[in-house]
Amino acid sequence: MKICIDAGHYGQYNKSPVNGNYYESEMNWKLSGYLKNALEAYGVTVITTRADKDKDLPVYERGRLAEGCDLFLSIHSNACDTESVDYPLACCSINGKADEIGQKLAETVAQIMDTTQKGRILKRKGDNGDWYGVLRGAASVGADGVLLEHSFHTNKRAVQWLMNDSNLRRIAEAEAETIAEHYGLKKSTAEKFYRVQIGAFRERENAEAMLESLKKAGFKEAFIKTNA
Repeated sequence: MKICIDAGHYGQYNKSPVNGNYYESEMNWKLSGYLKNALEAYGVTVITTRADKDKDLPVYERGRLAEGCDLFLSIHSNACDTESVDYPLACCSINGKADEIGQKLAETVAQIMDTTQKGRILKRKGDNGDWYGVLRGAASVGADGVLLEHSFHTNKRAVQWLMNDSNLRRIAEAEAETIAEHYGLKKSTAEKFYRVQIGAFRERENAEAMLESLKKAGFKEAFIKTNA
């Protein structure tokens, strides 16, 4: 399973009109990083469209970076003229291939953020395919595309929620779980072990002292090996 995550916008972009400390681009960047980590716990190979928050890249080209991926997911928050509006929105590729996962993700966001309005999907057609450039780019390389709006940054409660890092971590975990369930993925339960060679000792008691220190530090496979 391979997913491309796109942190929508760059730099300091889309300042909230109801809270001057919130920028959509900054939230997108943080949440994308948390989501990447959460998905990797399920064995997903994750690539991103940005290595730098402040680097700009045309929307169509960002979508095309999803070549070889099963899913392209662009992270955003929405805006409108009515402050009370707060529904999460999954803008899905017009080919319909991402409708199901898009709806599930919108519902997950609504549940975790406890929005007053239900999550929903939208498909918007333009003159040359998808109206959204990132989705059009993803479709051009065969990746299912979702642009996920995490409620509205024109809603005071939503903005306050999205400015809390612990909330972003929680929603990243929930979205990763939703994606994993949809694609039949499970978290790896196998423990990883790392073998470390710590020098060499002329006296066995010195080696044994180091062995004891390593075991106390949590190295489960620490042992003494001689070259005799």
